This record gives sequence, structure tokens and C-alpha cells, in this order.
Amino acid sequence: MTRNRVKRQLREIVRRRQASIKPGYDLVFIARRPFVHASHAQQVEAVETLLRRARLWQSGDVEDVS
Repeated sequence: MTRNRVKRQLREIVRRRQASIKPGYDLVFIARRPFVHASHAQQVEAVETLLRRARLWQSGDVEDVS
């Protein structure tokens, strides 16, 4: 049950930022245990940090209605 919840959360975080992610890449996220216990804001920050480190983040408007 936890795994499915984390998958839904990750999918939604990425979906809301789709316009800011460079096109042409398939993304695979592996959520470790700390991600499960993190707040939504921490999860968002973790995803955005990973995208920046991978140089897949384009500056743009982000539709985040948390």
C-alpha cells in the first residue's frame, strides 16, 4: 500500500512540473525509505533537486497547487 501511495505522489509531482522538464527523456525514480516519511514540500524539493542535478530542469512556470 505504501509503495502505491509513493508512486502516485511521485507521478503527480512530476506531472505538475512537466512543462519545466526537458523533453525527450524517460525518467525513472527510485524512492528510498526517507522519501516515504518526508513532507510533500520535501518530496517536491527532492524531485526538483534531482532534475537540476541531471540538467533536465528548464526554468519555467510550475503549476503547484499543494
